[in-house]
Amino acid sequence: MRLPIKIFKISDRSMEPVLNSGDYVFVKCWFLNIKEKDIIVLRHPTKNIPIVKRVYKVIGDKLFVLGDNRDLSQDSRYFGNVDKSLVIGKVFHISRKRRR
Repeated sequence: MRLPIKIFKISDRSMEPVLNSGDYVFVKCWFLNIKEKDIIVLRHPTKNIPIVKRVYKVIGDKLFVLGDNRDLSQDSRYFGNVDKSLVIGKVFHISRKRRR
């Protein structure tokens, strides 16, 4: 069963400063109108794990995605354009990790 909303915990630094390790993102998984600058969760094209990236360019059914922290991100610069079928959903809410 595909749920309309999923929650993912951020575990790396590839989207800093917008998303930090320990933050949670709430993801809409239906009626996606993906456009440039959206933050999305997608399946890594070779590792089949969820990753969070920003859409930099939409090219037909393909997306060029980048992490906001370019120095620490594996993204389309490494694995090329990704097919829209790999998209799990679009981030619509961020829950920040509590800072002590």
